[in-house]
Amino acid sequence: MYTSSKQKKRQFAIPCKTARFEFSVSRKWLHTAGLTLSAVFITHSLPPFIAQANAQSSFERLSSLLEATPAGGWVNASTNFFSDAWPTGADAVQVSSQQFPGAIVSAWSSFAWDSDNGRLMLWGGGHANYYGNEMYVWDGATGNWGRGSLPSRVGAGGFIVDGAAPQSAHTYDNNIYLPVNGMFLTFGGAAAPTGWNFQTTDGTNVSRAGPYLWDPLKSDPNKVGGTTGSGWDTVNVAQGGNMWIDRQGQWTGSEPGQYINGTAAYRTENGHDVVYLTAEQGSASGFPSLYRYTLGDVRNGGKDTWEVVGVTNNTVGYQGAATIDTTHNLYIRTATPIGPYTSALAVWDLDNANTANPYRNQDTGIHLVKEDGSDFIMTGTYGIGYDSANNTIVLWNGSNGGGEVWSASVVTDADGKIGTNTTWTVHEIASSTLEHPHGSFYTGVLGKWHYDTALNAFIAVDEIAGAGAGVWDAGVWLYKPMTTVAAIVPEPETYALLLAGLGLVGWVAHKRRRINM
Repeated sequence: MYTSSKQKKRQFAIPCKTARFEFSVSRKWLHTAGLTLSAVFITHSLPPFIAQANAQSSFERLSSLLEATPAGGWVNASTNFFSDAWPTGADAVQVSSQQFPGAIVSAWSSFAWDSDNGRLMLWGGGHANYYGNEMYVWDGATGNWGRGSLPSRVGAGGFIVDGAAPQSAHTYDNNIYLPVNGMFLTFGGAAAPTGWNFQTTDGTNVSRAGPYLWDPLKSDPNKVGGTTGSGWDTVNVAQGGNMWIDRQGQWTGSEPGQYINGTAAYRTENGHDVVYLTAEQGSASGFPSLYRYTLGDVRNGGKDTWEVVGVTNNTVGYQGAATIDTTHNLYIRTATPIGPYTSALAVWDLDNANTANPYRNQDTGIHLVKEDGSDFIMTGTYGIGYDSANNTIVLWNGSNGGGEVWSASVVTDADGKIGTNTTWTVHEIASSTLEHPHGSFYTGVLGKWHYDTALNAFIAVDEIAGAGAGVWDAGVWLYKPMTTVAAIVPEPETYALLLAGLGLVGWVAHKRRRINM
């Protein structure tokens, strides 16, 4: 539970080598002192007490917006336009066909939600859509879009000139925030300009690169993400922020062959950041493997681990999105109905994750039906999230005016397993508010839809749209889910045991009646 916004003062403790000081700081004092929290938080490494105050302020503001929103409704949490944060002049990308940062939203993209600090990190572009690799940060405390870095200059062959930052890329559902390490992670997908994996060059040889980490503590809108001199302005040279870390080769195991159409979902395991993802071992087949990527203590030289823990055999998985059912320990991704493969969802039981023999952990196909019994047709445009408070998966694809979502209870047996319960009923939920996203996504919602457990709400980024002359917006919205009752359907074996038990009770009652006669 978050403290009411009416509470003016908070206690903050600042550790010191020789002592520990505690004092009270009010947000009013911070503003009087000229510290606009959102701007400082986005652009610089903060003292601990200011960072804590900003995180508190973010969740207070977002919680307040949700309190005034009816269940099944939307509220726009943005207070400025996305284009307000775009680079301008000589700092902007100078390739004429690659100068529209709005493609970071419209071109197969995703964001990472920082659930610790109530902020959103948006990064993407890629392939033939946009060369800019700058980071954008939306701050929940103010509702403002800000920029976390300037774009890196692209040289011959489409490579970043200093090799110290990633090429822009379609990110599909491949952007994740890592709360243990406190960093943003991207696997990329279709990088600019090749449409393939991240790459770097020494001028002679080309090498695979990534995944990449971005350090929010180094965020600065006036610094380039790589080294000094790697920005587009070669006259008024921008300083380098050295914000990116290339994890290529910093692991044991083998990474996927590619991340195009990849899906990813996060959880913490044994104190480590762990990402589960579906990705192809080779070329696109529609039958990706399920990987587990465990990150080490990055800031202190820790190494990572790649493991294959499952395979796709019963569904088809091209473009889509994924979530983790934290109640039943399930990885759930949207599937691609095609030919004999008609399932709308693919589900893996993470309790069965098998590194020795991944083929022993195959996907289970889930068929979705509407309340009238007709089939629900899944497409590659949906975003998916797991609402742990209601044990439901919630789907949003931004169609039909943008405010419509679908919800389905995760149906399990008494042991919390899928078993033979492979048909779930999905319910259409029309918006309870007149205000909602406009939707109409060009390439799909994908990874622009995330659930926050503390807020008990979904965070969504709307499709890019013109908002006036030279003004473009991609609003950040909150969606307050409906309250539902989880469905637990017994397996046939459980029914048999239940009937046998009832029969035994009846027999005992019959014998007692005969004895008492």
